[in-house]
Amino acid sequence: MTANRKVTARYAEIARFLGLHFNEEFCVAYGEKDGFTLRVSGLDTGRGIEYGMVCISVGVAENGVKFKQDKQFRKEHKGIQGVVQEKHTVRMSLKRYTRVEKIKGILQESLPAFLDMLRMEGFTNGCELCGEMKETGAAYVAGNAICLCSECYDKVTQNAAAYTANEKNKKENLMGGVVGALIGSLLGVASIVLLSQLGYVAAISGVIMAVCALKGYELLGGKLTKKGVIISAVLMIVMTYVGDRVDWAIMIARELETDVFYGYRLVPLLLSEEIIDMTSYVLNLVLVYAFLLVGAIPTIRNAMRKDKVAGTICKL
Repeated sequence: MTANRKVTARYAEIARFLGLHFNEEFCVAYGEKDGFTLRVSGLDTGRGIEYGMVCISVGVAENGVKFKQDKQFRKEHKGIQGVVQEKHTVRMSLKRYTRVEKIKGILQESLPAFLDMLRMEGFTNGCELCGEMKETGAAYVAGNAICLCSECYDKVTQNAAAYTANEKNKKENLMGGVVGALIGSLLGVASIVLLSQLGYVAAISGVIMAVCALKGYELLGGKLTKKGVIISAVLMIVMTYVGDRVDWAIMIARELETDVFYGYRLVPLLLSEEIIDMTSYVLNLVLVYAFLLVGAIPTIRNAMRKDKVAGTICKL
């Protein structure tokens, strides 16, 4: 997880208010509260932790109990967005607030009620991974905070070491990666054209272009390196231009009742003859590239971050 200083300071204040430990590097509060090991964190968007979202996560033991009182709990506690159970984790999420005093007030009222409700429902403290009723501690595993027993912590540490060794031993197939990125970028071109024909120019086309190009490089190249990201980015830029021109070609072919390939070749001529307005053409292209940046930058950042944190394991 990543967070700016302002967000980190606010979560640190929440941790002090609740009497919990705080890890500044990963921006997570953790500790024991009324018999449960819990952690307090925000929503990690990939661009950093979003301060407005505060989640309280508790590891629970596997005892056949399932959480059912979400609607009633939200009705009684207006500041709570929801309570959900995901396997061996029960998570309470607050509504989005920017004022830390407001968040502290909600936590002061709702956190004891949340833990009391878990006990009344028959939940006991347990490991979030194996679900056994054991003593647990907070750990940072591959980009996420989690409460683990010592046995599970040892297992994930071994798995992380094996993953890191395997990644180091992988060899990059440059030609295969280029082919994969090219195939992926063609899917991105298809999304640009399809969305445009439907009357939309959306950031999702940039996300599709980035995800497909990067994943294509990784699948056929064996691994995604910085070199692979640069090659994929160049292909994204080139193929975005191609996608925009194909979109114009389809419109030309429709108007002149000809084929798309001929329409593609006509674009420069129609621009020079001012049949296609140059300003409209350039503005549309700039807009497509802007959406490519909006979608591609966080996607590339997340891809590099995922590789970086995949082998990161430590106790908090």
